[in-house]
Amino acid sequence: MSQITMAEALAVRAAINRLINQLMSERLNNSSTIIEKGETAEYPTRSVDAITEEIEAAAADYRKLDLLMAISNTTQTIPWNGSDITIMEAIELAKQIRSDIGQLAHLGSRKKLERQSSRGSGDGAITLFNVALYDPDAYQAQARKKEREVTKLSSLIEHANHTSLITFDASKYME
Repeated sequence: MSQITMAEALAVRAAINRLINQLMSERLNNSSTIIEKGETAEYPTRSVDAITEEIEAAAADYRKLDLLMAISNTTQTIPWNGSDITIMEAIELAKQIRSDIGQLAHLGSRKKLERQSSRGSGDGAITLFNVALYDPDAYQAQARKKEREVTKLSSLIEHANHTSLITFDASKYME
């Protein structure tokens, strides 16, 4: 049995998924035809049963590859902040950091004091202000720091994807 890298496995899994979708579409297209009364139906070169068998085989390969990838992601580790974390944890951590960056950047882009609106008119008019209860510059700096962090983490994950090997025969899906 041949081995592929995790990076190749990601591409192969996507290719299998596309193939399954194409085969399902083909199966629907080959499942019926319209004829006039008294005519004989012309059968497509590939039967619905044959296409169904291909779908089942590809789906089995997809499940097997997905499982092997999950096992690899839960056993392979990368160094992070003084300890080792699994690739699966690193992927989730990267998602969480990216989510946090979005909010930190939003908070960092706000002004410390912004005019909101005015109520009333004339001498009785009241001007309302939205006051940030934090330092926007500090949050902008945190967003930049976390952006560098997640870039480093993503780089470590990518490196692991190119060095981690899984045993899977991908010859049907790639040359």
